[in-house]
Parts: sequence; structure tokens; C-alpha cells
Amino acid sequence: MPPTPDAFPQPAPQGRGRPRADQAPLWLLLALFCAGCEVPNRMDVRAMLRDASGAAAEARLPPPGLDRPSPNLASVPPLPERPELSARERITAALQRDRAASETPIPAPRPAAPLAGPAAAGEPPVPARPPAPPRLARAAPIPWDRPAPADAAAAPAPEAFPQPGAPPAAPGAELLAPGAPPPPPPPALLSR
Repeated sequence: MPPTPDAFPQPAPQGRGRPRADQAPLWLLLALFCAGCEVPNRMDVRAMLRDASGAAAEARLPPPGLDRPSPNLASVPPLPERPELSARERITAALQRDRAASETPIPAPRPAAPLAGPAAAGEPPVPARPPAPPRLARAAPIPWDRPAPADAAAAPAPEAFPQPGAPPAAPGAELLAPGAPPPPPPPALLSR
């Protein structure tokens, strides 16, 4: 009697031993993680193919000088002649003097002359700079600590706040009543 098909064991399903229904949540989770990723241009296959095919270069401006002929290397001027030894020594000495002068301190500046020119006739002169701030008198030093009295009985009593007096009188009716408007300015002032 031949063996029946149910008698032989079935092979394990493909996919690392797990059925497809168990792998679906993992694939979904992987898709969610990768959805937030952005591929940089240097790794993007589409960008690499666009660069390799030359499609990216079509949008660029052509390099400058592309329409001119190639330069002729025979037209390069020769090297300049070297100056005489005395001229080079003069230049070296001048540079050494400049270096030595830069190491000396700068003298105190002279008082600056006003920047404004002379005023026109009939016009007051315009100062070049704002006036200097006024010099204030030096305040008397205030001690940080009060000297402690030798005897508590000899200590002065703290000053009491002054008592308020009667309120001031109300202004008179002539100050509160509306008055006549001021007179108009003279016509001589209006004609200007």
C-alpha cells in the first residue's frame, strides 16, 4: 500500500520560520520609521542619475569665457627684470624704518580743531561737536557703617514723620472760570 500524503511532514513556511501574518506588523513598523527619514542628495539615486546624465547641468549658466577662443600661451609676457641691488637695498631700508617706526608709541593727540567751517555772514557758527558734559562737584563721602553709640540712653531718638497740616485752600473762582481768548497777533507778525 502506498503512503498517503498526510503521512509525510509538511515543510516549514518560508520567511524565517514565521508565517506572513506575523511579519505584517513588523513591516508596518519599519515603514512608519522610514517614512520620517529623508535621503540626502548625495545618496539619492534619482539625484545621482540626474547628475550623471547631464540633466542637472542644463539649468546652470554657462561658465564665463566659453564663447572666447582658448588663450594663447605664447602671448604670456616675460618675467619682469629684477631691479638693481641699490634699488632693492633702498626699498629694504625704507621697510625697516617703517617697521621701527611702528614699534614706537603713538604720541598724545593734539586737540582737534573744529570740523565746521567759518559761518556765513549773519548766521551763528555751528559747533562741530556737542558740548562737553558739565563737571559736577564731588559729593561728600557717605560712610557705609554708622558709628555705634557709646551708651544706649545717649542714642538719639528716631525722627518722627512730620504731622500733616491743613489742606491748602481751593483756588478762587477767577482762576477756575473760563476767560476770554487771547487777542490775535498783530498783522505785522502775520505778514511774514
